[in-house]
Amino acid sequence: MTFEEMLQLTGFQQVGEDEMPIARGLLFGGFPAEMSLLKKQLVFVCGVDEQLDSQKYKAIRQRLNDDERTKSKLTVIPSIPGDESNKSGKFFVVSLTVGKDDPRALYQQAMPVLDAVLREEGIVPQSRCPICDIVGGDTLAYFDGRPAIVHMGCLRRWKDEGQEALELKQYNSGHLRGVIGGLIGGAVGSVPALLAVHLIDFFVGILFAIIPMGIYYGWKLFGGKLSRVTTVFTISYTVVLAVIVEVVDTWMRLRAEFPTWNVTLYETVGLYLDPQIFTQDLMGSLIISVIFSGIGVFFAWRLITRTDQHEIAELQIIFDEAIPLSTIVHGHQYYQHATMDDPPVDHNIGL
Repeated sequence: MTFEEMLQLTGFQQVGEDEMPIARGLLFGGFPAEMSLLKKQLVFVCGVDEQLDSQKYKAIRQRLNDDERTKSKLTVIPSIPGDESNKSGKFFVVSLTVGKDDPRALYQQAMPVLDAVLREEGIVPQSRCPICDIVGGDTLAYFDGRPAIVHMGCLRRWKDEGQEALELKQYNSGHLRGVIGGLIGGAVGSVPALLAVHLIDFFVGILFAIIPMGIYYGWKLFGGKLSRVTTVFTISYTVVLAVIVEVVDTWMRLRAEFPTWNVTLYETVGLYLDPQIFTQDLMGSLIISVIFSGIGVFFAWRLITRTDQHEIAELQIIFDEAIPLSTIVHGHQYYQHATMDDPPVDHNIGL
C-alpha cells in the first residue's frame, strides 16, 4: 500500500512534508481523523468529545474480533492522556493491518464493520470546538494532541495569543526560574530510578529516561526561557543525578548491611573518591547508571531540545495545516463493493 493509495481510498488531504507523510479528513463522514501508514498498518487517530472508558473499548474490540471480516485485521486502541503529544486523551486509534491482503478490498470490507460497531456502541464524533466549547466548526485542525473540528476564528485567536505569550516570555523571562524548576523536576524524576535500583534490586534502566523529562518539564513549569541553555543544563544535570542515585543507593545499602557503622552520606562519597575501592567495587554500577541516563537523554532528545522559537513555529504550522471543511471530500467510498445489512449512516453531527 502506498500513501497515494491511502489518499484515494479515504479522500483525505495530505498535510506537511515530513519523511512519514500524514493526511487528515473526516472518517465515516464525521470523525475528525489523522491518517498515517506504519509499515503494513493503516492507522487513524479519531477525535471525540469525551475520553472513552475501558469497558467501551473492550466491547468494541471483542465485537471486531468476533467478526471474520475484521478478526486479526482491525482493532481499536485507547488513548493514554498525560504526555506532551497526547494531552486530552479525547481520541481513539484505529489500526488496520494490511499484510498480504489487497488494501482496497480489505478497506472496503473491514471499515463498514467498524462504522456499524461504533454507531451501535454509541460512539459519536467530536462535535464541540475544543477552544470555545460551542457545538460546530468550519475547520479541521490538529489541536490539543488530536485532530479536531474547530472554528477558524477561534484557531486564529488561539494561535496569535499563544505566539504573543511566548514572544513576551523570551524578553521578560530569564533562565533562573527554569534552573530552579529543573532542579526540582529532576530530583522528582530520579526518585523512581532510585527506588527501583534499591528496593527491587534489579536495574530498571528505562526509569532513568524519566530524569531528563522531569528536568525539562520542571524548567517549563516554572516559566524559564527555553533555549540551548535548557538543553545543556538538562544533559549535565541528568548525568549528575545518575551519579547521585548510585551514591545514595550505596549509602542506603551500607547502612542496612552494617548498622553499627552508622555510615554517613559524606563517608559514602569518600568511598567513591578512593581509587582502589572505586575501581574494585563501585565503578561498574556507576558506569551502568551513567549509560542508562545517556539512553534517557537520547529518548528525550526531541523534547529537551525544544525552545520557545520551536513552539512559536509549531503554533504557526498548526494554523497553516488547518483544512476548511468545505474542501473535504464527504462520503463513504469504501461502501462501493462492501455488503452490509446495515446501510451507511452519515456521522456528520453538528458540522
